[in-house]
Amino acid sequence: MPDAAPAARGVYQPRRPQASPLFRLVSDHLQRLQTAYDERFAREYGPWRPVVAQVADTFLACGGLDHGFARIRCDDCTHEYLLAFSCKCRYFCPSCHAKRLAIWTQWLDTTLLAPVPHRQVVLTIPKRLRAYGLYRRRLLGEIARVAARTVTAAIRTLTGERDLAVGIVACLQTHGSRANWHPHLHLLVTDGGFRLDGTFVSWPAHDTARLTEAFRRAVLRLFVRLELFDEEQAAGMLTWPHSGFHVHTAVWVGPYGCPRTIARSRRASRATARGIRSRWSG
Repeated sequence: MPDAAPAARGVYQPRRPQASPLFRLVSDHLQRLQTAYDERFAREYGPWRPVVAQVADTFLACGGLDHGFARIRCDDCTHEYLLAFSCKCRYFCPSCHAKRLAIWTQWLDTTLLAPVPHRQVVLTIPKRLRAYGLYRRRLLGEIARVAARTVTAAIRTLTGERDLAVGIVACLQTHGSRANWHPHLHLLVTDGGFRLDGTFVSWPAHDTARLTEAFRRAVLRLFVRLELFDEEQAAGMLTWPHSGFHVHTAVWVGPYGCPRTIARSRRASRATARGIRSRWSG
């Protein structure tokens, strides 16, 4: 008897986003959340941002034929089916975010990252400063640029190479493990830098305490420059025995280990969405 299994291979099975717990959670409670947000959550999480409703509405339309589709047809066998458009949202839509991360990881591996050792650098700021980012989201980008300049300056100083080109991929994360407001930075940094002739110079052994102090002073200067602090407030924070700033540089990645490290980060970034999916029961 011929094997009938091969006939079923390759058949397109459309996903059913409306059947997911996350879809039901957003569909059933988004309006109620928006109504009660200012009273119950704004104090801790900042004002309601219009982009939240935009992303949620786009997510609810993801994968629905009534929101647009493409007709796919095979010229050889004339078989055809409808493929619903996706929302292409980052972070919020588990399906679209996973695809974007896979494409981004491949792009990093094949196009951007040089085959040299890299180091993961994680930088955090104290609780007193985190609240400012709730109301001034552009401030988080400024802090990321300060972090990149600080790490670059540290590598150049320790190598004695003032013109060294340092490669940095910066990822801003705004939540902690409890989904609380906790903005911090993950930098993927070349473990050294390149001279103008292309020679790679390794980052020597370094003291993270000194790097943390440099980052602290640079961030406080930024707050003074933006008139969020005055000089006296910044000087007062420099006297704190436990500053709340922290820089971690212990994760080292070999010349061909970056794709695996990024893949682990990709799996971790999906954990929040998976947790919501598995725990929500309607």
